[in-house]
Amino acid sequence: MSGLVDKGGALASSGAVQGMRLVRVADFSAPLSLSDADRPSYVRRFVTLFVSQGQGHRGGTGRVEHARNAQGEHLALKLLSLPHRRDGETEEDHERRVRASHAAFEREYECHILLSGLKGFPRLYGRGTVDGVPCIVMEWVEGITLDRVRRQLAVDGSGRVSPLVAARLGRDLFDLVARMGYVEGGFVHRDISPRNVMVRTSRLSLEQQVDEGVFDLYLIDFGSSAESEPRSTSFTSENAVFRGATADFAPPEMLSDDIPGLAELRKSPAIDVYAAASVVYQLACGQAPYDLRAVGEDGAPVSPYRAKMAAPAPAAVMAHARADELLEALAREPEVAVAVQHAQDKLSAPMGVSEAAEALSFVDEQLGIVMGDCLARGQSERPDAAAVRDALSSFSIHYADNVERSFCGRPLVPCVPGGFAASALDVADSTLAHVRMACKGVAAAALAGVAVSAAVLANGAQASLVAAGFAWSGGLPGVAVAVAALFPALVGLSLRFSGSRTTAGFLRGTAGLAVTFAALWQVLADMRFEAAAQQHLLSMALVAAVAAGWCIMVADFALNVALPQMIRRKALPSGDCDGADALPSAAAPALEGKAGKGEARQVCGLQAAGASDADEPGVPADIRDEVCGTNPQPEYEVDDLADEVSGANARFAGKRDALDDDMSEGA
Repeated sequence: MSGLVDKGGALASSGAVQGMRLVRVADFSAPLSLSDADRPSYVRRFVTLFVSQGQGHRGGTGRVEHARNAQGEHLALKLLSLPHRRDGETEEDHERRVRASHAAFEREYECHILLSGLKGFPRLYGRGTVDGVPCIVMEWVEGITLDRVRRQLAVDGSGRVSPLVAARLGRDLFDLVARMGYVEGGFVHRDISPRNVMVRTSRLSLEQQVDEGVFDLYLIDFGSSAESEPRSTSFTSENAVFRGATADFAPPEMLSDDIPGLAELRKSPAIDVYAAASVVYQLACGQAPYDLRAVGEDGAPVSPYRAKMAAPAPAAVMAHARADELLEALAREPEVAVAVQHAQDKLSAPMGVSEAAEALSFVDEQLGIVMGDCLARGQSERPDAAAVRDALSSFSIHYADNVERSFCGRPLVPCVPGGFAASALDVADSTLAHVRMACKGVAAAALAGVAVSAAVLANGAQASLVAAGFAWSGGLPGVAVAVAALFPALVGLSLRFSGSRTTAGFLRGTAGLAVTFAALWQVLADMRFEAAAQQHLLSMALVAAVAAGWCIMVADFALNVALPQMIRRKALPSGDCDGADALPSAAAPALEGKAGKGEARQVCGLQAAGASDADEPGVPADIRDEVCGTNPQPEYEVDDLADEVSGANARFAGKRDALDDDMSEGA
């Protein structure tokens, strides 16, 4: 297509017809008020369009075509799809459905006007007709839908993405949902699904957005949308037709017409909260919350409404839940792998793979709780979109910290909005540190008090020592007594080196203190004092000084190693870890801050090679190739409906993925 554009961006007339068809938009009107001077030039931009052949796809109430104007601007042209006459349908009934389709298309345009100009929603340029068929001209969004994103970013064979990535996508999706509340009177989309949410890739590729941790999301297709406080009689009641929401992601109130107060329920923003949470659930768990293909005891299919009302949504099972797939998942999510390695560095010994999976799942459970709240069957029980956005933002910000906390048995930063809760938890978490410091302070004060007291009481005491050919007699200097009292503790503390919070450091320090104490005790036993009471006094002082010094090490060990491990094991039950189960430091690419996606892909390639020439078990070929970089997907997706259907069936047999999931679209 670049050959059709001149240096200024306008279409070159010499090749404008190749692969494109000329379209005239009649009766074009703008969605905004224009002055008489500006209107002619604005209309000229959109009345003559060049539509790309073979780049169209379905879009709610119509079909969306990729078009360009004479200036080379990329546009989306949405044409109303008129209903075909059914077998046995009367002319009157068919005409009624045609009128309803026209009214629905008009209503979609009016709803789109309300959001045009807001970030994350395609800009609306106007409407008109093409050969008598109503059309809408809007911004062309170049990107891929969340269905395709899930396949490209999957970290396991079930199509799950990293919980951290799912939370970040959810945060940005709920930001769009919250932004719809800026519209006067409120606005409800009513059909949020993976095929209606796009990641725009014209500025940053999907991989770059994953690295940045922020996604350029667009919400499209307003065929089911409505104002929360409509200014006129609803389209549904006027025309007795409603373009239903996607059942896998829609709340119960969108799946039945037999609910009291249905009209008001379907104007609630809680509808979009439920649907957006269902999308995040599918990203994190690889499937929608409910299996709507289930059948009842009599073998008859269960209606989607009854399936969703019968029981709460199943608990989320995310990518870190299975220990046998953990290393594979970490190789595909380097940011989480680095967090795991940093957490491992805080432990006295490497954690086992099964225990690490439980620790990570303990962190991921917060995301599942947020989604579970959003999937409540009653609208009043669901949080508002802004609160969910803030909760997912908190989850994402504190994820690495919470991984370390979970590994070390410390309380997690709660997944709640605002900084106060995190600060409050830090205060609560610091209580353990305060207790440790207080214990060490008391022990140090006792050690110093014993040393000073012994020095004062024994200063100048007459004593003699004869041992191994060495003989000495005279008055004991108080400074020497104080140093001798402090010496075992100083040796023990120095032998810990930097391992004050490790089991090995504690054992080294204890051994050094014990050996030094034994040596001084022997020296004291060989000494002779004029007053026997002085020898007893120094013996007790030495024991007290050693006990105080050991208490300092015990406080560091018990409150930094032993107690947190007990807490973690209580919260995360696990068995003993043998060598075969140890989580290797190479589970993630280098597991250092410099580790990147290239190294992660190298690990993935090595695992595949080690599994012989056969495909890696449990991982679909398209997911493995995309993650490992052997079969990169183009940034610009072009939809061919037949190819898409066959591709979806071939790669995901038995799954009901959307047919339009990997195309670039405007609505």
